[in-house]
Amino acid sequence: MTFLRPRVAIAAIVLATALPSIAVAQRDDSYTWKLGLNAGIMAYQTHYQNTKVVPTVGGQVLIMAHRGGLLLSVDEGIGTNEHASQQVLFNDVRRYQAAAMAFPIAGPVEPYFGAGIGIMQVVGPRLDPSLSQGPVQDAATLSAAEDASSSAFLSFIAGVQGRWKRFTVFGQYEANTSPSDDKLLKGAGQTLLGGLRIGLGSAREGVTGLGGN
Repeated sequence: MTFLRPRVAIAAIVLATALPSIAVAQRDDSYTWKLGLNAGIMAYQTHYQNTKVVPTVGGQVLIMAHRGGLLLSVDEGIGTNEHASQQVLFNDVRRYQAAAMAFPIAGPVEPYFGAGIGIMQVVGPRLDPSLSQGPVQDAATLSAAEDASSSAFLSFIAGVQGRWKRFTVFGQYEANTSPSDDKLLKGAGQTLLGGLRIGLGSAREGVTGLGGN
């Protein structure tokens, strides 16, 4: 499956900042919390295998302000016996992320954009027992793999959402910057997600009751 290049997402964010202030009035979902679930596909590479596309599931919390917000999310790419190297195997890739979001247009269907930081983690690296090199060498290889299992990244997000009362259906593309060469993963990560967010209530201290959508 072909993904858009990260520079497309960057250009989208720049375009969003240049849009006219169409929604001058406060949005009806301003200053609310939203809890979301999502699923989709994640693409990544290792030093041993080319681009791998796996299913991913995750959850998120969106804290809305006026026409922006803070997105906190966790996603898990679900693989099986993936190769970080000839000897090092793993299953899942986990991503923790915090992103500043922009919602420049208020309406039933809305584009949105964001940029953030996060940590990408190869979950539970292990050694292929059929390629054992002895207890001492195996221990050293596994220790090095565990040290190289996590890497920081910058992320760029572009998506579209539709809102109805407290419910928001969304789809988004994400691109992550490449880790350093000494990590298990390599190259830019990319993700396509779709999901549902539900408004839980006000994010403003002293204001109660269910928020808008």
